[in-house]
Amino acid sequence: MRVGFVVSLCLWVCTRSARAANSQESQTNYRISMVSSPENPTNPAIFVHAESPVWDPEQQSLLFVDVSKQNVHRLDYTTGKIYTKHIGYGKVNMVSLVSGTRRLLVAVRSALYLLDLEVAGDSAIRLITTVDRGLPDNVINEGKPDAIGRIWAGTKGPQTGDDVVPDKAAFYSLEQEGIIYPRVQLKPVSISNGLTWSLNNTVMYYIDSPTQKIEAFDFDLQKGELSARRTILDISNYGYEDAIPDGMTIDSRGHLWVALMFGGAVLHINPDSRQLLYGYKLPVSRVTSVCWGGPNLDELFVTTSRDNVDAKLEPLGGAIFTIRDTGSRGVAPNTFRFDNADYY
Repeated sequence: MRVGFVVSLCLWVCTRSARAANSQESQTNYRISMVSSPENPTNPAIFVHAESPVWDPEQQSLLFVDVSKQNVHRLDYTTGKIYTKHIGYGKVNMVSLVSGTRRLLVAVRSALYLLDLEVAGDSAIRLITTVDRGLPDNVINEGKPDAIGRIWAGTKGPQTGDDVVPDKAAFYSLEQEGIIYPRVQLKPVSISNGLTWSLNNTVMYYIDSPTQKIEAFDFDLQKGELSARRTILDISNYGYEDAIPDGMTIDSRGHLWVALMFGGAVLHINPDSRQLLYGYKLPVSRVTSVCWGGPNLDELFVTTSRDNVDAKLEPLGGAIFTIRDTGSRGVAPNTFRFDNADYY
């Protein structure tokens, strides 16, 4: 067993959730583990609101953020050590790889920055652009690059506790054409969240969380244009009336994997047949996002939150889980294209 993952507390063998009972479910087993604390390898590492996991194949590490703590983390897969960079400018909701550089793209409040993890102080970040100008309580909630390096990022409106003001946000694409400029793709949205692309890059899958829907658009990669919006799956039809879909990724078969905030599960969906295949149950309610990682891209990393949760009721809220032996594997992540990123 690798260093850095708890064995005694959480190497469980589980059967897939009965909430996928409408699918042709088998009794195949899967395993769940948790990332351990660097300070105490026998205990799980707990974060306030872990989000935006992305696998770095070159560094063999997992990047993710702790939104409330304003931290960007890097988990070394081999050693289990977790490196932390504190930003201190406001909520940090997103991190992404950048082509040809060790610098990262991060979203802080409603702005995008280049970040150097190895540089101390304010000189570690470089402002690229801002969105939702004139709406100071909006934040960039999620974002990812497409196959040619254009970044797609969406915002959410003002939030109090678990409540977000509806229809105050937008979904943007941004690409470098001399300078980075935001282009509104969808408006209004409430909580712009999970997104990913089909393997042939002709479909974008997208989540505006309060709708409880996973949606799809025809996608023109070269023009960066969306059309033909339609619903792939409404989670409220599968017993998740009190949950909302959050982060999302795709596997090498073109199937979707969706985190359920307030639902305590990860859903495995076939978007072509519009079927829920399986529901993977977790011992926490607030599941925030997912990504494939590990040397063979066959481990599903799952971020969770303990924000606004009674720790006595959910002691594992905020842990980073891995789900193994699902029979699926992912694809390498896209990277943001920003020319001369090292000298910006």
